[in-house]
Amino acid sequence: MMSNKKTIILGLIAILILAGIVWYAGEYGEGLTDQTAAIVDNIEEQSPIVDTSVNLAEELITGDPEAPVTMVEYSSHFCGFCAKFHQETLPLIMDKYIKTGQVKLVSRLVSPLELGLNVLCADEQEAFPEMNEYLFEHAGELGSVEDLKAIAGTLGLDQDQFDECFDSARHENKVKTWFEQATQDQVSGTPTFFINGHKIVGNQPYEVIEQAIEDALNQTP
Repeated sequence: MMSNKKTIILGLIAILILAGIVWYAGEYGEGLTDQTAAIVDNIEEQSPIVDTSVNLAEELITGDPEAPVTMVEYSSHFCGFCAKFHQETLPLIMDKYIKTGQVKLVSRLVSPLELGLNVLCADEQEAFPEMNEYLFEHAGELGSVEDLKAIAGTLGLDQDQFDECFDSARHENKVKTWFEQATQDQVSGTPTFFINGHKIVGNQPYEVIEQAIEDALNQTP
């Protein structure tokens, strides 16, 4: 059973020590919108295709699991540029590519253990997107595990079911797996994306991600 006295900050420190890596948040691509094609070409030339090993049964997926393009996102709820991506860029990708069945988004969260548990327990009640977006918007306001668990009620979830899931920590290994996958995929900062294996680092302009998706679609049989 997890202690309700454990703070989110302590959880962050513990999981970072466990992973043995230091994460940083960075924004790339400022002022590069007019050079989108060149940026994408450079990404594809310099970044080898990475096998991100997506197991559909074990991933948090938004969109059609059979979509031809897979976009893996590594992000942290305490990363300001990740939040900016979710507020400004992701809605555009959702409307043009995910809702139309062309792209599936695989979310891998390198956040503190408690936030990872919150997301996975919400997913048990089919509320992963709502919990995930709430945390990106409000993570900085949360001061305790009790604050974190109370979000379930705010979102209209079954609080008793949620608390049982959270307190059991049954998804702890999944949260650790996200860090292991990030290390394996040589992710050193958030947000980092892999579009059909092509690595894109940082909160790039929408046009850069759009072009990378279009290139991936054009290469799909």
